[in-house]
Amino acid sequence: WNVKQLFVYITAHYKTEKNAFNQVVLWDKIIRRGESARLQYSRVNPKYYFWDDGFGLRGNPNVTLALQYNVIPNSGRLLNIYAEGRHVVSMPENYIKGRA
Repeated sequence: WNVKQLFVYITAHYKTEKNAFNQVVLWDKIIRRGESARLQYSRVNPKYYFWDDGFGLRGNPNVTLALQYNVIPNSGRLLNIYAEGRHVVSMPENYIKGRA
């Protein structure tokens, strides 16, 4: 009864030589009270792109994708929750400039 909305987002976490912890938001969605909170997506493009201050993503074999969400209440504490499960991906050595 106290939940106003959910802010759901996917983050990518990775290490580089310059920074021990990097985090980038790739996708997000706001789910308001009364809307269906069931998310079923496949082959979704990122809403936001990877931006790195160097070349830390290029060829990085250990980029972890995680689902997180904030429970935004009508009143009270703002909860930040990590969903269970992670997915580790390897980034390519070379980037492309367009889509095929």
